Amino acid sequence: MDFMLYPAANNPDADDLSDRDNLGAFQFFSRLDLRVDDFEQNVLGADVSGYVETDFFGPTGDVQNTLRVRRAFAKMSWDNRDVQFGMEWSPLFTLGAFPHTVASEAGTPFNPFARQPMIKLTLRPTEMLRLIGATAWQMDAFVDAGLSNAPSGTEPQGGIDAQQQAAIPGLHGHAQYVTDRVTLGLGGYLKALRPFPLGERFFGGAGTAYAAYSGDPLVVRGKLVYGTARDHIGIGGYLYDPAAAGNDVGAADAFQQINTLSTWVEVEKAGTIAPGLFAGYVTNLGVADALDGPTSGVAFATRGVDPDGESLASVWEVAPRLALNYGPMRFALEVQVTTAQYTARLDDHFAPDPADAEEPVTNVRGDLSVFLFF
Repeated sequence: MDFMLYPAANNPDADDLSDRDNLGAFQFFSRLDLRVDDFEQNVLGADVSGYVETDFFGPTGDVQNTLRVRRAFAKMSWDNRDVQFGMEWSPLFTLGAFPHTVASEAGTPFNPFARQPMIKLTLRPTEMLRLIGATAWQMDAFVDAGLSNAPSGTEPQGGIDAQQQAAIPGLHGHAQYVTDRVTLGLGGYLKALRPFPLGERFFGGAGTAYAAYSGDPLVVRGKLVYGTARDHIGIGGYLYDPAAAGNDVGAADAFQQINTLSTWVEVEKAGTIAPGLFAGYVTNLGVADALDGPTSGVAFATRGVDPDGESLASVWEVAPRLALNYGPMRFALEVQVTTAQYTARLDDHFAPDPADAEEPVTNVRGDLSVFLFF
């Protein structure tokens, strides 16, 4: 697979299988899109268009070759507003400012990554200002996991079920300033979950700020995200503290979101010879309020957390690349150096304790890709 987030923790009681060099080759993405517009008839005074993008996903190994729908939506456009229905990139991903890495993960887990069914409204009160609002639903791989270490006798739900049971979709809000060269934005995301079918729902979310500059010949992009974006393939999430719930299983006050802070910056040169550099950092900040009991009795839905072992504290990555663009073809080489820091203990905020930090784990990957655009 070509979608790697961070290195796993070392296991002192077993050989480290990743501490060996290896080589692989595979076909990966073949994308085909179809745009339809220029309909003779307007609908409610709006111009109508549609878009469908498919993806032939064909790695080797145990994963079967798959034809899937990546994006598919219908769009209604008036002079100063658009309404869109269907599956599209999450506004938290931000099409105007995302990493253009050679590796397919596009900066994940430093950059939120998700496509979701949604209804999106875009208002353009001025030529350069855009106000974006969307209701969205978790889907497929882009979902919150179920609670690990849940209390015995309970059957908590995760992902799509937990959001459906909350009866409220994810809510996005964004403001963008856009010119020919500059994109600036502030946005937020709020979601409701009800992991226990007979429990209460609780809310979590994230905020983001981003900027992109397209000059001649340099392009610079960057983003900051705070909160939890677990359903955007992040390392955040939430926990459930049975000690705080008491006899009221699924009480909203017993849930807390696990906050993370992530940031990335990217610089690249346009042209036939196009070098670039991506750098990202994400850290686990834990929850806002101290837990009522020991961390070992807490249920959690997140990545890289083990109250009885190593827990992920932070990840950083540096990825230089070089692309050669010749008409319809691109040859691209990228080297990813990714380091994960683990700790052996969680504090009473369910955050990794830096006093028990272990040796960092580093993974180096090279990626040579050939693209044909038509």
